[in-house]
Amino acid sequence: MSTAADQPAPAVQLPDGIVTFEVPTPFGVGPVNVYVVEGPLTLVDTGPATALALETLERELGARGHRVEDLERIVLTHHHVDHFGLAGQLVRRSGAEVHAFGGIAGWLGDYAARATAEMRFIEKRLIRHGLPPEVALGARAADTLVRGYAESVAVDHELAEGGVLRFDDREWQVHHRPGHSTSDTVFHDRAARTLVAGDHLLAQVSSNAVLSEPLGTDEAGADPTERLTPLRDYAASLDLTHAMDVDLVLAGHGPPVTDHRELIERRVASREKRLDRIVGEVAAGHATAFDVGRVIWGRTAFVQVHLVMSEVIGHLELLEGAGRIVGEEQDGVLRFRVA
Repeated sequence: MSTAADQPAPAVQLPDGIVTFEVPTPFGVGPVNVYVVEGPLTLVDTGPATALALETLERELGARGHRVEDLERIVLTHHHVDHFGLAGQLVRRSGAEVHAFGGIAGWLGDYAARATAEMRFIEKRLIRHGLPPEVALGARAADTLVRGYAESVAVDHELAEGGVLRFDDREWQVHHRPGHSTSDTVFHDRAARTLVAGDHLLAQVSSNAVLSEPLGTDEAGADPTERLTPLRDYAASLDLTHAMDVDLVLAGHGPPVTDHRELIERRVASREKRLDRIVGEVAAGHATAFDVGRVIWGRTAFVQVHLVMSEVIGHLELLEGAGRIVGEEQDGVLRFRVA
């Protein structure tokens, strides 16, 4: 799960032509950062589909001499509702073109159906990892509520690894960095030595590697016994970002990151401690992901089921891949023991 920050908000100067402001969300992570870039007028992420978020967006754009109707382009960093939820409404009012990672174009375009299918996909796998059916029922209700904060939106331009997003006076290199979500996309402004990173790297909390339906998978063709590897994907993505030569990371929540390598190294050290803790819990007889989550996070394991189970399953899969634990299915439930 996310951990408290030890990095204070730095006073930094954003590159010329970029401004940011916070849009409120109804989620525990707090407000989301959106970015406005001139030439063509571009909005990076939108906030969720709530009246308060829309009111805030209108007010903040107005304070900078713009209206929603002036937007020419909307760029999405990933497909979580706090980042794309308002996109459909904004497009209807402005006619802005939507740019997003190509792998989620179909998902965004048929949001209600795909989000429902993904909920079923995840629920089956969480139950296989020991989630009691009655807890799954509550998690389903919470997921249904979250899905109400977004609507479908058509993607006009599908972004891909190695592509370029062009402005009048700058270029952003496009990089796919899956982990926190399957669609996490970051944008590298080489000239400004800046990375627009969404939730890929946050200063104040560690980004959860959230379980989701693999890109391009539908429920009919999904294998319920497959291993899911969001944390493994995230670890690989962080390695790639660690190697980048940037001075500033503009994040989806909280303050900018001014030393991305040092922060990533702290995140990795924290992950290693968590791995050791989970091995200890497995050795103590807590054999399923839900058992481990309940021991470590207590009541939070029932309240934030998806986040806690994502965290535990990701670490269990890393441990299994390293040969430190062994998973065996018993009566439809995956149980682990120390190797």
